[in-house]
Amino acid sequence: MASNDESSLHNGSDIFFDFSCSICHEKKRNTEAEFYCKECFKFYCSKCMEYHNYFVMKHVTFGKENISQWPQTSVDAQEQSSSSDQLVEEYQPGSVSKPDPIIKVTSSKKFNVHIKGDSDKCYINGVCETSNGELLIIDFSNRKVKLLNQTYKVVDHYELPNHPVSMCSIDSSLVAVITFESSVILFIRVTNGLLVLDRTLNLQQKCSGIAHHHGNLYITSGTALYQYTVDGTLLNKFNDDRSGLLESSSCAVSPDGERIYVAYKTYLYKTSQCIGELVTLSRDGKVIAKLTDPALCWFVTFSPGLHVTDSGQVLVCEVFCRIIYQMGRDGRQKLTEVVKSKKKVPLSVFFSKRTGSLIMGMYDSKNIMVFKAQ
Repeated sequence: MASNDESSLHNGSDIFFDFSCSICHEKKRNTEAEFYCKECFKFYCSKCMEYHNYFVMKHVTFGKENISQWPQTSVDAQEQSSSSDQLVEEYQPGSVSKPDPIIKVTSSKKFNVHIKGDSDKCYINGVCETSNGELLIIDFSNRKVKLLNQTYKVVDHYELPNHPVSMCSIDSSLVAVITFESSVILFIRVTNGLLVLDRTLNLQQKCSGIAHHHGNLYITSGTALYQYTVDGTLLNKFNDDRSGLLESSSCAVSPDGERIYVAYKTYLYKTSQCIGELVTLSRDGKVIAKLTDPALCWFVTFSPGLHVTDSGQVLVCEVFCRIIYQMGRDGRQKLTEVVKSKKKVPLSVFFSKRTGSLIMGMYDSKNIMVFKAQ
């Protein structure tokens, strides 16, 4: 430990701490850790701990007085063993022969999506696009679907019965929305610049994530992935019988329908780690690969921000380090950091091929961010 009892910050310093703050270390700052969160599997200084507690108050943390509960490895030691932390399990051939085009963003601009009647700041946890270039976003905290015109101005909204957790496009003007701890899917259509309820669909299980491809709905619920027709006929149920799969999972499908992606948090009881997993399935539900990475960390309340572009690139939001990653389309590796924000926490991401823009929905903000791609 450092010679004094207070948390110390040293940019570029050679001072050695037995345990350094994981968040500061990622920003190339050397700060002594004061706390350890066994669910995030990260060390925190006092300042970063305040930020952590603001987002996840229910996580179990240990201060220095309970240092016996801390792991025996420091941040540096964890980084040295990162090759084992980022575990990739391969199950069957599924490699993609084509290289992944890397998304690179340049300029960015924020747009206000907070409207009259909103009781809280916005938590934008889903984004879709119509064929006319309008955007639909779901606002978790204000229980609304909002319609944005081509200049990103909110022109209409639809009030939901509960907090929305996931949304997907069905056709050029129709989206499907699921709400918190509900088994009902709401189909909402854009008609003449207005949002109207088209119909509802009642399923047998509570839903967490939803995706659509060529008339098929993919629904995550508990430890299973379900495949339905848009009319509600059950086609398949793909099980994951391992314990620890949380209900805050999300899913997405590749443009050709050959790969299904499921992102979720899992708790490893043997090592007391809470880590993220990206599972890649084939069309018939067989596991192609599982990428397990402590760096992929999501809020328990929100489904992980997961999006597959029209060109097949896979994008994932990581909330604690405020990064949007591009993953390999075969699900075996992180390719690059597309967006890394200093203050804004990404909850959702969408790439518009029509405008060449990346849209980032954020936590606890009145705005969305729009990035222009190269």
